Amino acid sequence: MAQTLACLRGWHVGLAQAELVALFPATKFEELSPRLMLTNQQPAKELQQSLSCSSGIQCFLRDVELINYPKQNQTTLLEKVSGVLEKFPMRGSLAVRYLRIAGRIDGVSTKSLAGEIGSLAVSHGYSINLNDPEYEIGLIADGMSNTIVCGWLIGDFDDSIGTATRRATERPFFRPISLDPRLARLAVNLAGGPIDENAILDPMTGTGGFAMEAITMGRNCLAIDMNEDMIFGAKQNIDWALQDNDVKSNFQMSVGDACNLVESIPTMWHGKISGVVLDPPYGRNSHGTHGHFELISNTIESARKIVSDNAKLVLIIPIKPNKDNDELELLHGEWDNFKQMMVSSGAEIINQWQEHVHASLSRLILLASISPQD
Repeated sequence: MAQTLACLRGWHVGLAQAELVALFPATKFEELSPRLMLTNQQPAKELQQSLSCSSGIQCFLRDVELINYPKQNQTTLLEKVSGVLEKFPMRGSLAVRYLRIAGRIDGVSTKSLAGEIGSLAVSHGYSINLNDPEYEIGLIADGMSNTIVCGWLIGDFDDSIGTATRRATERPFFRPISLDPRLARLAVNLAGGPIDENAILDPMTGTGGFAMEAITMGRNCLAIDMNEDMIFGAKQNIDWALQDNDVKSNFQMSVGDACNLVESIPTMWHGKISGVVLDPPYGRNSHGTHGHFELISNTIESARKIVSDNAKLVLIIPIKPNKDNDELELLHGEWDNFKQMMVSSGAEIINQWQEHVHASLSRLILLASISPQD
């Protein structure tokens, strides 16, 4: 059976793997290496849609052939690729793109191997067009696992995902506490899974970072904040982000209380929210008179009254950098107390990751299930 390979970006491989699983919940992936994930064939339209909204997926290769070098030599790969080219019924212009990840493979020149694949394609009736080809073949050499893979390329090897243009410092309404758009987009996908008619809820939207990523990828989105100035500024940012974007999504932004979502969210969306993304304010940015844990607990309990079945929560909290894998140290409160608060609120932690920010700050990204209240 033909197989498809997902190549993940390297900025946070653990989060990228989790995002891939979230976007393809019914698909089983085999890990060839941390950045290479293999699965059975997927429809090209489904792959392209997920790729267009993903933060952690670099590209897909379809009809994949692979070798483990030097157990298998490059001639074996070329023979396999020849078989794929022979089976493909179309002919036209083609380009071969190549990418090295996790270092070099001794004895392998990806550039030379790409040239040989191009010559092989010409012998099968294709023409080479590097600028505007009808088809592209992707060649990836992974130095960590000594794996070389080749297949029809969906996406590209450009490491930019377009979020640089939406960095906080580029927006009309800026606050220094804003998340990196890469992380905001990935959090939305972790919480929401595949794009469908359900909505993402951002109950403390601030400058609108989560909402901006959800809306620009075409998701339905609900964003509220207690601060009217924040809602005004977030709307400016959303309008700015959509000025050259023709995606269609249903989104609403309004003043509201995260601790009373039944009243703050229109009834038409109750039971139709599949994901909640939460980056609570801390310290001087705290939410009214609530303590940190109380604010999070009240928001989770409030969300559980309006979310859909199997809803997910992505919660981001500041922690002290942890280089030795010791017990987590939160910047506010104790980790054991925090875990107990999550359980008491009805949130079941599924997984967690750390992201380094600077010498005195890291972020803990938590993925949890928040089933609706009975």
